[in-house]
Amino acid sequence: MAKAAKKKKMMKKSARVTATTKTGVKAAKAAKKKPAPKKPATRRIDPLNEKHYRALTPMLVVKDMRQAVDFYKNAFGLQARGLMDSPQGLVHAELVLRDSVIMLSPESREQNNLSAGSIGGTPITLYLLVGNVDETFQTAVAAGAGVVMPVMDMCWGDRCGMVTDPEGNKWMLATHKSEPTPQEMEEAMRQMMQQAAAAGA
Repeated sequence: MAKAAKKKKMMKKSARVTATTKTGVKAAKAAKKKPAPKKPATRRIDPLNEKHYRALTPMLVVKDMRQAVDFYKNAFGLQARGLMDSPQGLVHAELVLRDSVIMLSPESREQNNLSAGSIGGTPITLYLLVGNVDETFQTAVAAGAGVVMPVMDMCWGDRCGMVTDPEGNKWMLATHKSEPTPQEMEEAMRQMMQQAAAAGA
């Protein structure tokens, strides 16, 4: 009898050990199945920054940043997107028209960062396509632009006029009007040169 009781007791203990072992195995499996905490998502950086800029962005140096921003908005319909202000005034500005951006930088003689007006002009002309060149030309002149060339039809199919802004930058305003063939373009160029020669005679 004593042996039977002892055997029974040992069987119960073995059952408890087995149950404990099974519980431990189940807990270990559950821990393995539990997903690891997610790492914070890394933002993908586009080295070309195509969300905000095209391949080429002109930057104009201007004497009066706020006046320049107002002129470009009123004359050409650009919209101010980013203005970086400081106690010394605007230090950077970005203006947008459709898919194009122009940056503005303040003149600084100490850094040899000079505006077109300060160096007596510029070899650069900004070619701006607009829906109605005659209207935009008049709006720009009314806003303070100087007339360089009146609006006229060009041999390449655009109707153009040229102005200077108050900072001395040149703007060729254009509306695309036709698609001439190379032969038509050559003939139109010949006629333009004849007219220019006659006017200069």
